[in-house]
Amino acid sequence: MKIITDNAAYVQKNDIAYMNQTDLVIPASIFMKAFGNVTVIVDDSNRYEFVTFEEPEEIEFFKGIDWMINYNEVKDFSEEEIIALVQSIAEEQNNIAQRFNSMTPEERIENMDMVSQHESLDFKMNSLRDVLWFKQGHIKMKLPESVNLSVRLNKKKVLEN
Repeated sequence: MKIITDNAAYVQKNDIAYMNQTDLVIPASIFMKAFGNVTVIVDDSNRYEFVTFEEPEEIEFFKGIDWMINYNEVKDFSEEEIIALVQSIAEEQNNIAQRFNSMTPEERIENMDMVSQHESLDFKMNSLRDVLWFKQGHIKMKLPESVNLSVRLNKKKVLEN
């Protein structure tokens, strides 16, 4: 999950770890801020921690990643709206799979990016699940302190329920 503001992009380590497994060209500054010169293992103890990126080019980079859920866009969604969004993503995944599976072996080789698209949609669905579980109180995550008030108030509202 990411949270984009005017001055920063806050991105969870889970998303950065997944991004590192894609064929996306990651700017060196992003990789260094996320992991530095050490090996970082992303697991249940730190996957929901946010890394802050403040350089304009870093913010723009994260704005352009559509498979990464932007919390600001879904924070006010109801449970039903999140489920409907997951269902539409599942339909998109099924369409990709059907097109890919109907191709000849040669066409599949030429269209291997469809496999990456399918995997990215799977990651997006899992991220939406995490947002829903966060809103329901099943997942604990600390939102960045400098995130605008409406996001923080939403968190308080969730925790009060």
